Amino acid sequence: MLVGLGHVDLVCRDLERSLAFYAAVFGPLGLEAPFLVEGERGERIHYLRFPSAGSGSIGLRQALEPQEFELYAPGLHHLALAVESAADVDAAHANAVAAGAGLLHAPRLWPQYHPD
Repeated sequence: MLVGLGHVDLVCRDLERSLAFYAAVFGPLGLEAPFLVEGERGERIHYLRFPSAGSGSIGLRQALEPQEFELYAPGLHHLALAVESAADVDAAHANAVAAGAGLLHAPRLWPQYHPD
C-alpha cells in the first residue's frame, strides 16, 4: 500500500542558486538543510527534507548540459507542497518574490482539489 511520497529529484541549471532559493522560500516554513547522497553518475544530490517524519524530500542535482525551461514541454510541470495554513502559503509566496522568483500568478484556492 502506498503511504506517501518518498522524494522527488529536480535537475537544476544552477544548483547553488536553486539551493539558495529553496532555503529562502521554504526554510522559514521548516524545510531542513540538505543532506548529500551520491547519485548514479557520481554527482551529489542535495536532499531537502520536510520537517514531519516520513513526509519525503526534494532532491536537487546539477544538470549535465544547459537547457531552457518550457512550461508545457515534456517533463515536470509543477510541484505542489502541502502546508498547514493559508498564512504559510502567503509566507512562501512573499519569500519567493523576495528571492527573485518569476511567478505566473499569485496564490489562489483550487476548490476542485481542496473543497474545505
